[in-house]
Amino acid sequence: MPSTAPHADGFELGQIPDDLHRYAGVLQGVAFIEKLAFAHLESLGAEAIRSVSLTGGAVRSGYWNQLRADVLGVPVELPAVADPAYGMAVLAASAGTSLTETAARLVRIDRVIEPRPQPRLQDLYGEFVAELDRRGYRG
Repeated sequence: MPSTAPHADGFELGQIPDDLHRYAGVLQGVAFIEKLAFAHLESLGAEAIRSVSLTGGAVRSGYWNQLRADVLGVPVELPAVADPAYGMAVLAASAGTSLTETAARLVRIDRVIEPRPQPRLQDLYGEFVAELDRRGYRG
């Protein structure tokens, strides 16, 4: 499990010079947790992710989408209809059939964001995981 520490508190690594950098750090932290969760699933036997499809209002942020692709190291797919309710409709339409096939039939990908090599993000991720371990936040 990436984190089962109910006592865990938020933290910042390094000096944060202003609110813009703090905001970017929060987004990086969320992306790092997402990467950690996918790594945990893989350690349990799930296939490694090859791409991630995003939905919801946050898909309107080009920075956020690119950051997630860069941190995860996989393409990020943005569907033409990003409303989460559409995903529930696809799920309902798949009743008794393959969800993968139903999604392939009903979901049109509008854009794919390719990951860029970002050694600095990889270094920050390593520091983040090390700090989680140091604080006893990972099981």
